[in-house]
Amino acid sequence: MKITEMYLLVRSGIIFLLLLLTSYIVPHAPDSQRDYSRLVELIKTDDKPSPLYVFNDFEEDFDEDSHRANIEFFNDHPALIKKIQKDLDDKALKWRLDKLSYRFVFVPETRKEYATLFETYCNDVIEYTLVETELSNPYQNLQTLLEERPEISDEGVTAFLVHNLAKEYVARYAFSNKKRKKAVIELRGSVFSGKVGSYTTNIFMEENGEFRFIRDDYTIWQNSARNPYTALSVPVEETLHIALREHTESAIKDELESNCVDSIGEVERIVDNWMAVEEAIVGGLVHLLFPQFLEKHLNNLPDFLIEEDIKSKMEFEQYRHLKKGIQIVESMGCKKAIKMYKEDPAGFKDLLI
Repeated sequence: MKITEMYLLVRSGIIFLLLLLTSYIVPHAPDSQRDYSRLVELIKTDDKPSPLYVFNDFEEDFDEDSHRANIEFFNDHPALIKKIQKDLDDKALKWRLDKLSYRFVFVPETRKEYATLFETYCNDVIEYTLVETELSNPYQNLQTLLEERPEISDEGVTAFLVHNLAKEYVARYAFSNKKRKKAVIELRGSVFSGKVGSYTTNIFMEENGEFRFIRDDYTIWQNSARNPYTALSVPVEETLHIALREHTESAIKDELESNCVDSIGEVERIVDNWMAVEEAIVGGLVHLLFPQFLEKHLNNLPDFLIEEDIKSKMEFEQYRHLKKGIQIVESMGCKKAIKMYKEDPAGFKDLLI
């Protein structure tokens, strides 16, 4: 019995969860002479998988990374499946995900040189990005996270810097036979998803059919990745996601309301399409702007790492318009592309498709 199905668990009231997995940021001109080559060397060192600190409390909700890890666990342990089949006296079993709760856990960056250099780098590259794009600073705080369950301000966005980020989960799966005899399996574990940065918007559907968008007041960034370019580009990418998110949300809301959407599947389809559009413009802006910063501040980052980063992203469906987005932003220019996305996101979408 090979488990390949995916099961969506939706909390009451929540239609879809949109993922885009600090010392105070004082506006300043980046030091044009500062060399971050040492940071590349530190990123190349071995990842630390522990100790794991708790970021927030468990929350009951579907999580694709945790669910996928559990499916892999079942497929890697056929003896467990056989035992369930024997206990239920039936080889043709049905199964479902009954409940899944998860929370973020993180490995703090305790190496002072690494932590200080990465935090300084984030400040510099964020300021560079905001100057080049003329976007407003969305951050209230940027903090190297060393303690569990940090307080999160609701005044602007806090960027938490960690060494590694994971999800700790508790999941309950129910197996049943034709006679409806049931066996319940509970799995606990943690999974490093490989997402080095994310920013979340929750979409709620009110009783009157209207949609409400609530963004998280925080983002979490890893200072580690197999490709150093990926880790270095996260502050740029996430700053652009945060700055442009309100325009993506506006476009999603317009499409949901104009199509009178009332099913989860249709909401997911529309949100998925617009997330791919946001990834395209953000990816295009990063590709145009970021190499100029790297050229001034690093001397040991090979150009092929940029192409490797694009190649790895293209393996995921959300980046399906990335290469076209790069072409469009290169042809339009940074500020013109941003202006169009702000004023007419649907028009920008049409250029991609």
